[in-house]
Amino acid sequence: MGWQRKQELFRLGNITIKDRKLTLRLLWDLFMVWIALINLSLIVFDLTYLFLRPIYFEYVPIVTNAYDRVRGIEPHPLTVQLILEADAAEKLLRLDPESTRLQEHLVNLQLLTARVLNENPFERSGQTRQLEVIRVAVGRQTTHSSSELRDPAIAAHAAEQFWSGSPELLHLRFDLFDRRIRPGLEVNYYREFNLAGKLENLFWLIDLPFLVVFWLEFNIRWFFAIRHRTYARWFFFPIFNWYDVLGLIPVAAFRPFRLLRAVSMYMRLRRSKLSRIGKDAASRTVAYISNIITEEVSDRVALRILRDFEEEIQDGTHRRIIESTIGTRRVEIERVVVGQIRNLLIDPEIIASFRDLLQINLETAVAQTEALRAVPLPEAVLRPIVTGIGRILLDTTLETISATLDSDDGTQAVQATASAVLDQLFEGPGLEELESLTREISLHVIEHMKETVKIKKWALPEDQRGVPSSLSEIADEIATTDLQTESKEASEDSC
Repeated sequence: MGWQRKQELFRLGNITIKDRKLTLRLLWDLFMVWIALINLSLIVFDLTYLFLRPIYFEYVPIVTNAYDRVRGIEPHPLTVQLILEADAAEKLLRLDPESTRLQEHLVNLQLLTARVLNENPFERSGQTRQLEVIRVAVGRQTTHSSSELRDPAIAAHAAEQFWSGSPELLHLRFDLFDRRIRPGLEVNYYREFNLAGKLENLFWLIDLPFLVVFWLEFNIRWFFAIRHRTYARWFFFPIFNWYDVLGLIPVAAFRPFRLLRAVSMYMRLRRSKLSRIGKDAASRTVAYISNIITEEVSDRVALRILRDFEEEIQDGTHRRIIESTIGTRRVEIERVVVGQIRNLLIDPEIIASFRDLLQINLETAVAQTEALRAVPLPEAVLRPIVTGIGRILLDTTLETISATLDSDDGTQAVQATASAVLDQLFEGPGLEELESLTREISLHVIEHMKETVKIKKWALPEDQRGVPSSLSEIADEIATTDLQTESKEASEDSC
């Protein structure tokens, strides 16, 4: 009793250890999935940061305040100076419109605006369209077109006109500046170049810890692949996981390859018992749509192939193919046919069948043949004589044939017989009839297959998504059609 108890405890302990190992594997997969998700999210964020920075700047300024340092982004000194001068001038305009300091700020605004129009401080940030916005706004207020403001002299004159006039007009100009020009100036930035002559980007400092974890995980998987002999050679692992290798290269240009980790992540989540990936509504919907697309594409390809095959059959291409493939191997086919004929003539079962057939034929001949009836012997005497002589002749003939087949003359005779059979098969008068029958059957089968392929199985209920006509049903229908045709021809012949 004690020994059985120990065995039971050992079995339970072994199961617990296995379950624990399984749980650790699942937890490790889940951990790596989350690490990869975070890393991929950061990569996507970094790739789209410059494009979405205006949105972040307006609605989530804390993001730009933190991440601008990573991308080496600084406020552009020219646009910042223009904003500060505009704020100071607008404030003085409200407090003391006749102040001499206001005139100084207006002169500075004229110079700074002319510089913005001529120098294009938006070029490095990729927001040159903001310069066009400023040109259109200034040009409409000074009766100049945006193309004219590309000339430095005209741009300086337009800037002087824009920032001059009565206090009421200046109020309107500052209101236009705040609504149309200021937002583009605030979003503008300046990026520094590093010692390598490239725009500054410190994302590698954020990416480095993830890269270390991925390298560690990749080497662990490689070690276990070698240990478990997953691949035929140890160096096959990085070849089959090439996307991981490319993503592990510490170069910014290869970071997008880590997006391919989404495939392996999805498969890990599908295998994991801790997630419902692959079982949720979204995954089922994606699978359903992908099945529809796959079925539609495959059906169209299948229909195209069947139509081409149908045209080839109607054109007689199949006959040319048969002649080019089988006709060149006639010697081999003839050798096989000779062997089969020889085996038939010496096979004991076939010889026994011949004897039975001869017995029946002799008994019928004694009763029905007029020549044997004319022999002046009673039937009780004639029947044994005819039967015995027939058996002797058959045995003698079969023994002679068996002996003759081993001789050169016998072999040549069988070869001549086989050659005659093949001549009738490939070149005889029945070839056209056989070919016509084969073509009709083939076209009939293709038509059934085309009708089956045209059915949209994805639109059918689940219990009706099987193939509506199996090959056996098609064969039965063809056989029925052939029988009906034969019976019709027989009735016509009898008439």
